[in-house]
Amino acid sequence: MNEKFLWGGSTSAFQFEGGGTEYNKGKSIYDIREEKTGVKYSIASDFYHHYKEDIKLMHEMGFKAFRMSIAWTRIYPNGYEDNPNEKGIQFYKRIFQELKKYNIEPVVTLFHWDMPEYLVMKYDGFKSRKTVECFIKYAKTCFEQFGDLVKYWLTLNENNLSMLIPWMYIYDKDRYKNSNTQQLAWDCYYNSLLCHFNAVKLCHEIIPEAKIGNMTASALAYPLTPKPEDILATDQHNQETMWDDLDILTTGVINSSFIDRMKDKNITITLNKDDAKLMVDPKSKIDFISFSYYYSLCIQDKTNIKNSNAETMQMLYAGFYNPYLKKTDFGWQIDPIGIRIFMNMTYNKYHLPLMVVENGMGTENEILTSDYRIHDDYRIDYLRSHIRAVKETVDIDHIPVWGYLPWGCIDLLSASGNYKKRYGFIYVDFEHKLERYKKDSFYWYKNVIASNGKELG
Repeated sequence: MNEKFLWGGSTSAFQFEGGGTEYNKGKSIYDIREEKTGVKYSIASDFYHHYKEDIKLMHEMGFKAFRMSIAWTRIYPNGYEDNPNEKGIQFYKRIFQELKKYNIEPVVTLFHWDMPEYLVMKYDGFKSRKTVECFIKYAKTCFEQFGDLVKYWLTLNENNLSMLIPWMYIYDKDRYKNSNTQQLAWDCYYNSLLCHFNAVKLCHEIIPEAKIGNMTASALAYPLTPKPEDILATDQHNQETMWDDLDILTTGVINSSFIDRMKDKNITITLNKDDAKLMVDPKSKIDFISFSYYYSLCIQDKTNIKNSNAETMQMLYAGFYNPYLKKTDFGWQIDPIGIRIFMNMTYNKYHLPLMVVENGMGTENEILTSDYRIHDDYRIDYLRSHIRAVKETVDIDHIPVWGYLPWGCIDLLSASGNYKKRYGFIYVDFEHKLERYKKDSFYWYKNVIASNGKELG
């Protein structure tokens, strides 16, 4: 492993930061959900008030990098104001300065799903081109204000999923119930693409020494059987869920095959000259590909009769369990070799450096002992096997991987608001003053980092 390899961990603002009512922060889509569900996104893990303690714990583990996101509504409370919120800017500057004090590189995601409430209510988020204008202003402010402190940026979190979840930022879904939902999905995705390309170009212009990438959700699938029909169905799944998006992001071109496949779904694609020029501009090209990886799945041709003991999975994808793999408590396949396969496939297609910015094992069954310990051997086993696969990708396959930043390095809320589902090296006691306790995996990961991945235990 390269001595400059970025070991660390990842979080997002809406799941970790808290401070939801501090210093003029505006409401996001998750504040709307809090009002409906009672899930305390406005508190979360309260990094807002614990950031010095948390960053010191990261330093103790030996972190080289910390992936986090900026809350759009802390910079522009409604997403669009004439002037940014200075108190929000100063908060993030304090975070980045604290990280730099310990030589921890911030890896900053501009947008991790927390769309401003105003833009949801007025424009249905990415449904409107107006949101693109607001995002450009927000991104420009971030680059200008934090460019001297942040050298690694990500644009939009797991944006390849947006065609699968077009309703995520739609306020009144009933207005579209008789609409062409496939067209709606494309319109939202297209505007999110424009946010991405504008942000990449601005970053290269404002902070030319910085590196900026996308963030892809891996959806790696294997054929359920060796039948050619299953192999073809698997190739189609991987293309539609991952490669279509990366093809566009890495070339700036929406190719004719993609356009024809969209026409088959009754989707009309229009691309004006200014948009096309932006997308192919060399300054709009990403410097690296970052991604999440938690599991793999299997695909079977829809016309085949199921002929195995695999169970149907209903997540974002209709897939099947692999009979050769174990599962987590949440039914996610544990497939460390899969991360190596995914990185090989991705690099061989796009020839860009890679960064793992989400990986990990969530569980609800963690018990704080009387001596305030968490014995999480299961997490150590999971991470050990995946780190080994990352090392083999680097050392044997000779693929450039810049870093390994597993998800939820300090316990946080899951995307669904479940605070019992834990990923971290550090336990957060959500029921007693949000106190922090080191898990066994804390000490294990500290040794992994100190040995640059040589000592996996």
